[in-house]
Amino acid sequence: MLRFVPRLALRAPLRLSTRQLPLASRQAALRSFSTVEPMGSYEQKIYDILKNHFDPSTLQVRDISGGCGSMFAITVESSQFKGIPMIKQHRLVNEVLKDEIAQWHGLQLKTKAA
Repeated sequence: MLRFVPRLALRAPLRLSTRQLPLASRQAALRSFSTVEPMGSYEQKIYDILKNHFDPSTLQVRDISGGCGSMFAITVESSQFKGIPMIKQHRLVNEVLKDEIAQWHGLQLKTKAA
């Protein structure tokens, strides 16, 4: 006699060691645990552009593409964003970086008024 067993009950919990992840994912995972990692030259270029334009109180630029420079996570906190809705803050940053963004595959952008 066949017995019905729910499909979810058959699945084992997902446990991956970092060795089972692709190299780029492993590097990103390790990067998230490190306290300070020096920026690459392209990250520094993006950082300098944003620093000069927005004079931010907080600025973080990270290449999250595994080192190929095609996807970035950027956080900008600036007093220039006071009274401006978030979508307009993002448009300001996108306008400043439009030449660079044209070469990227993706951007994770966080902005905040200081």
